Amino acid sequence: MDLQSETPAPQHLKVTDQVVNPYKADQLPMPGPGEKIGPNKIQALIGEGGSAQVYKVWHEGLEVVRAVKVLKKYNHTEARERFMTEAKILADIHHPNIIEIHNIGYVNQQIPFIEMEYVDGLSIKTMLSQTQRLSLPVALSIAYFLCQALHYAHTKDYTLYGKVYRGLIHRDIKPDNIFISKDGIVKLMDFGIARPSEVSLHTVGAKIMGTLVYLSPEQLNGSSLDHRSDIFSLGTVLYEMISGKRAFPQKTLSEIVQKKTKGIYRPIGETNVAVPPELSRLIDKSMALNPADRYNTIADFGHDLFAVFRSISDRSPNDIILRYLHDPHSIPVWTPAKKTIRPKWPVISGGIILLLIVLLLILRLLQVV
Repeated sequence: MDLQSETPAPQHLKVTDQVVNPYKADQLPMPGPGEKIGPNKIQALIGEGGSAQVYKVWHEGLEVVRAVKVLKKYNHTEARERFMTEAKILADIHHPNIIEIHNIGYVNQQIPFIEMEYVDGLSIKTMLSQTQRLSLPVALSIAYFLCQALHYAHTKDYTLYGKVYRGLIHRDIKPDNIFISKDGIVKLMDFGIARPSEVSLHTVGAKIMGTLVYLSPEQLNGSSLDHRSDIFSLGTVLYEMISGKRAFPQKTLSEIVQKKTKGIYRPIGETNVAVPPELSRLIDKSMALNPADRYNTIADFGHDLFAVFRSISDRSPNDIILRYLHDPHSIPVWTPAKKTIRPKWPVISGGIILLLIVLLLILRLLQVV
């Protein structure tokens, strides 16, 4: 009996049919709470941007909490290269005010992730949304530590793709990328578009990388960049921390580009917040349109910031931040010192004469007695 002739093959399948993946190449399901990323079990999604998601995870082997950044656009060559460059940069950075990396790996052998330290705290963006602005000593303390972090990044040697580079430009200094831990430690994050000072590793053409309102003018007009671009961006963040307002609050792209490329903004001394005149001057210097008119180094900027800080507070910057986290009202709002009005000489002379008369009367009474 010919079984093959009696049992024909199903007509809905053909030998030439191919199994089609229901997901697009860059739309594979991202992991969720309870799932694992390498040796880590996801606890929660704590951040998401256009190209990556960040999870709070529990490292089961070491029994510590960490953060994992997972690339969403993993199938995009440029995004993948930037992601891996960030991992290489962070792996070579060891500074108390910069986020630390611990490991890299792949989800489902395809989606790259970076395992890094978890910062239990708040971003400057969140803090400003809660309080509108920060007290002057707190803002200066945070900016001072950021200057230390950026000085380290700007002057360190990096080995990337077999070549040694001197210095790094962060290119994305903004309130979202600055965190304050519950221990009062300032942490600079997200080196996703950072690059060596001498060369751009990943060409972006006419595309603007970073957050528009905090970018330096040269980042908008395509001019060459150096570390002074970060100085400008930090100046805009300091401006916002102190005043509670953006230096460039324009709503449209064309308006922001027009104002920023012409260096037009409202001086912080003209906002509704009192600041020492010297602070207004150094913020203006950090945000100068021409990079040559800014601070030459971030260390010089930090030096002047600390001088202003010391003129208004006798505590350490770390102590100021800790006190503020525990009780925001413990750090008073700075107000200009009132000028002491010295009495004129005739008043002083009259007082001395009156005192002498009283003394003479006392002596006369003693002699009578």
